[in-house]
Amino acid sequence: MRWEMRTRPFLRTSEFLWQEGHTAHATAEGALDDSRAMLEQYASLCEELLAMPVVKGVKSPSERFAGAEETFTIEALMQNGWALQSGTSHFLGQSFGKAFDVTFQDKEGKQQEVWGTSWGVSTRLLGALIMTHSDDAGLVLPPRVAPVQAVVVPIPPKKNDEEGKAAMEKSLDDLVASLKAEGLRVKVDDRDYVRNGAKYFEWERKGVPLRIEIGPRDVKNGVCIFKYRAGSGDKETIQLGDAASAASAGFDGMQ
Repeated sequence: MRWEMRTRPFLRTSEFLWQEGHTAHATAEGALDDSRAMLEQYASLCEELLAMPVVKGVKSPSERFAGAEETFTIEALMQNGWALQSGTSHFLGQSFGKAFDVTFQDKEGKQQEVWGTSWGVSTRLLGALIMTHSDDAGLVLPPRVAPVQAVVVPIPPKKNDEEGKAAMEKSLDDLVASLKAEGLRVKVDDRDYVRNGAKYFEWERKGVPLRIEIGPRDVKNGVCIFKYRAGSGDKETIQLGDAASAASAGFDGMQ
């Protein structure tokens, strides 16, 4: 537990989850290399998984971790132009090893003091993710971290249209199967007690990257309607046979 006078959800909280690591090395060069390598790992995590651009840098002496000889940092750029510290990696020198009496036996059998590193990220990355991508309509999630990547909203035929219902069920099953075969995480929202407009609003607010609409007219024409959460917001008409590959390509573009 750490106590904060001014908390802010995800970014600065009294309690937080922390991923942290420490290494001990025989040489200063080995410790420095490890510190820089971990910073690259964190930058890759942010950019490739969270779709969050970062700037890699070195903290000034007044901002570096207390007791460290060097602090490397990644700063994520928010929509308001602010930079948010999103991960750090520290070259600790030998001070922490001395303080905790951590030594190793060298090739000559002599005890030597270690060169240390420390690195970590926290649940602050959730706040960074939200601030980087989201908008006034709600959450926006990059496809690679979205629990649901595509939500399919079927628009049912009229109650007495048995032929239309059968055609809809087959087209819907084939569409979902093709999306799952492409490795996509899909959910079908077929709740009959919720209006379509309310469904659209709910999934948009939850940040699902892609909404796919399919109705009786679409089934007859062999198409479905795509609407991505991010981007222009325009709807796209996609052939049902191309839906899975189109969604995968669209996600790559979003990411």
